[in-house]
Amino acid sequence: MIDQEHSLDIYIPKSLIGIVDVIVQHQSSNSANLLCLPNAKVEVFFFLEGSKLDHFYINSSVSNFLPNDSNNFAVAFSSQTHPIKAKFKKLNAISAVMNPIAAKAIMDTPAWTIKDLHMEPTMFKPLNQIQDLLNTLPTFKQRALFIEKFIYKRLLGSKYLNETLEKIKSLNTLYADINSLFHETQLNFSRYHYSRSHFNRICKDWLGVSYNEYLIHKKFRKAMYIISHSNKSLTEIAYELDFYDQAHFTRIFKRFAGINPSAYRKSNKGVVPEMILLK
Repeated sequence: MIDQEHSLDIYIPKSLIGIVDVIVQHQSSNSANLLCLPNAKVEVFFFLEGSKLDHFYINSSVSNFLPNDSNNFAVAFSSQTHPIKAKFKKLNAISAVMNPIAAKAIMDTPAWTIKDLHMEPTMFKPLNQIQDLLNTLPTFKQRALFIEKFIYKRLLGSKYLNETLEKIKSLNTLYADINSLFHETQLNFSRYHYSRSHFNRICKDWLGVSYNEYLIHKKFRKAMYIISHSNKSLTEIAYELDFYDQAHFTRIFKRFAGINPSAYRKSNKGVVPEMILLK
C-alpha cells in the first residue's frame, strides 16, 4: 500500500519462481501520465473495474492500445528497449511480471516476436470470463492466487515445459526490496556452451534479444535502482557496474530510458522506480 490515492499490492508466486517475478495490482484514483522504463520482461495486464485509460503503448506506429474503446480486457507486452507510455484517469489493473522465457513457455511464441510490442493475448481465452472472475474475487490475494494457478496450469501443459525448467536452473536476483516484497530476477545463460549461431538463436527465442544485449539491459536496470535508492554519484555507479566511463554509462542509460541518468535522478517517480510521472 502506498497511500489513499495510489496503492501497489505485491505477491510472489512460489510455484513459478524463475518464470514469474511478481504479481502486482496497481490502483490509482488520480489521473496520471506515465513513462515506464523498459524491464525486459513479458507482462500480462488485466484491466479491472474502474480503469479509465487514455492510451497505453510502446510503439504508437504499430498500435495504440485503448482497452476501454476496443472492448479488450487484457494486454500482453514486452518492453525490451523502449519505454511504455501510459495515460489514465483512473487505474485498477493486475499484472503478472514474467521473465522473457514466459513468451515460449506460457504464450507459445518466441520472445523476439513480441519484443517492444503490445497485443491482445488471444492465447488466454476466454479473456472476458477471466476478467469477470477477477472482478468478483474480493481480495488481492485471491486474485493473485487465481492468476498463479492459471499460469501454472498453462506451464504444465506447455510443450516447452522441460526446456523452460532447464532454463531457470540458474537464476540471479537483480534487485530485492524486503519492505515491499518487490523484486526482479535475471536469467543466467552464460553456462551454455553452444556454437555462436546456435546460442544466438536460443537467446533470441527465449530472451527476445542477444545475450549481450540482455546483460547490458540488466546493467541499466541495476543503475536505475541504485540511482533511485542511493546518493552515489554517477561516476561511482559507472565504476561499480563496469561501464568504461561515465560517458559510456550515460549513453547506455539514455538508450533505454530516453533520458540521461541526471534527468532520471531529478524526475518525479511513481510507485516504483521504473515509473516516471510526466506533466
